[in-house]
Amino acid sequence: MLTTGVPPARSIARLYGLGTALPAISSAQSTVMRFMTATARASFGEEGARAAPLIERLYASSGIERRHSVLKDYAQDDPSAFEFYPKDRALEPFPSTARRMEAYEREAPPLAEAAARAALARSGFKAEEVTHLVFTTCTGFFAPGPDLLLIEDLGLRKDMSRTQVGFMGCYAGFNAMKLAAAFVAADPTAVVLVVSVERCTLHFQKRLLPEFMVANSLFADGAASAVFAAPGARRGGLADLAATHGSVAPDSFNQMSWRIGDTGFEMSLDRLVPDTIGAHAPAFVAELLAGAGLAREEVRRWAPHPGGRRIISALADALKLDEDATRSSREVLAGCGNMSSATIFFVLERELARGGTGPLVALGFGPGLTMEGALFLPPR
Repeated sequence: MLTTGVPPARSIARLYGLGTALPAISSAQSTVMRFMTATARASFGEEGARAAPLIERLYASSGIERRHSVLKDYAQDDPSAFEFYPKDRALEPFPSTARRMEAYEREAPPLAEAAARAALARSGFKAEEVTHLVFTTCTGFFAPGPDLLLIEDLGLRKDMSRTQVGFMGCYAGFNAMKLAAAFVAADPTAVVLVVSVERCTLHFQKRLLPEFMVANSLFADGAASAVFAAPGARRGGLADLAATHGSVAPDSFNQMSWRIGDTGFEMSLDRLVPDTIGAHAPAFVAELLAGAGLAREEVRRWAPHPGGRRIISALADALKLDEDATRSSREVLAGCGNMSSATIFFVLERELARGGTGPLVALGFGPGLTMEGALFLPPR
């Protein structure tokens, strides 16, 4: 059994627009793998050489073909071309957390703005109509922050309500959607702009710990945005957010963690994570659907967060999903990697663009081990 938290949300908010944005720098997964193995050898000698085959296997089996980063260094074979890291194959002195936060402050706002502009344009709402901004990120912090910069850059109202969801990891986007639904339920005239931006590649850790090597092989940079308002606030719309649900899997507290270290943020992933998710997914989905009075057999559209290929496969096996049901998730993983809280909006954008009818279930996972879900219905 799962340890349940807040009861499922009952309010409905309509999703009117989605927007996504990626850094211009894109690298093949094999190119990033060469950067990592060369760094391991230069930094740790024989120990690094022994770790290189494991690094190669992790990257080859990740399900990722390309990833985007705000840093060009991962695509460079010659250390003299490095711009963020020291021009030394061992990357010493390894950049401090402060240096990484300087890069986040410089690089995060433009991508957040690009995603927000795309979502607003597709929603039909103007920037000055937005009453609430929900900003999610877990890869950087500064104040006055990117939420305030968006007010200036987008022309948002200065008296709008602002909420930041920070450091919750890959499921933070779901909490942003919960907040959007709550704001719309409290005020049917509310227009909520959700913006998620992540700079995961700023936090590469070179210590030869398996959990760090796994994280290095998966995470990437990206931004996404969504616009929610009451059904009928505008003509059209992409989908109605009909129910949300969150639970914490038992005996999993240390399977995924995210901590601030001296040289960036340190993500730890236990090899048991896919098994834990697979074991509890059926009961979790049943609880999510029960909040909307639906049965599992009524759902044929899925948008699981692509935390990694093993996680997608564990979900597919547990929920008896065919390959088509996880296509959007696998395609986002292959083309973009895991962009933490922004990723679910990339999957939703792709899955909704495919068309189809009937309920759509989105799933996400993060430290805790936390499981989050959202049920979308076609707009009426």
